[in-house]
Amino acid sequence: MKHIWSHYVKLTAVAAMIAAGFTHAVQADPYTPYRGEDGIYHYDWFHQSFLEFEGDIQDAQDEGLSLLVKFDQKGCIYCEKMALEIFAEPAINDYMRANFLVVQLDLFGNRDVTDLDGTTMAENELAQKWGVIFTPTIYFVKEQGEAQTLPEAAIAQMPGAFGKLTFMGMLKWVHEGHAEKGEPFQKYLNNNMADIRAALKAARAS
Repeated sequence: MKHIWSHYVKLTAVAAMIAAGFTHAVQADPYTPYRGEDGIYHYDWFHQSFLEFEGDIQDAQDEGLSLLVKFDQKGCIYCEKMALEIFAEPAINDYMRANFLVVQLDLFGNRDVTDLDGTTMAENELAQKWGVIFTPTIYFVKEQGEAQTLPEAAIAQMPGAFGKLTFMGMLKWVHEGHAEKGEPFQKYLNNNMADIRAALKAARAS
């Protein structure tokens, strides 16, 4: 009886979460962020992570996606620029939703996060462990391999806010496997700048 009741409680909780998520999804615009109680901008389609990176990497792989882990902080003008201008750009937004699992962290947050070595600590402590001193800082990950920390597993890192063309180029460079092939990012960007610019323009017009 106790087992049945426990199962019922779990199902009820899941149903409530689904209902709440459905209501929010109906109201949400995927191109428009909202400012949370933490003072940071979020998108409705960001991954609702348990903040266990081994699981996040696996979730991304299961869906054929790349993992993107992003540190923000309240009052960061560059984080706001990324949220309000870069992520809101239709082509970038569409590409991210189609190809990336996005996990957002707070530089000064206190949620428990579990790194790849199984160590659990608060977000702010994790930022210190990783040496994150600037926001936004973004890590791109495809697989864990033998890495013991997420930065070790990262195929690329973006320190700071890039412009639309550069950021779109980095998304494609990472997800399409050019980083793994050893192609320098700047070379890839220069060779594909015209196509990236055209894709941004076309998405705005559609």
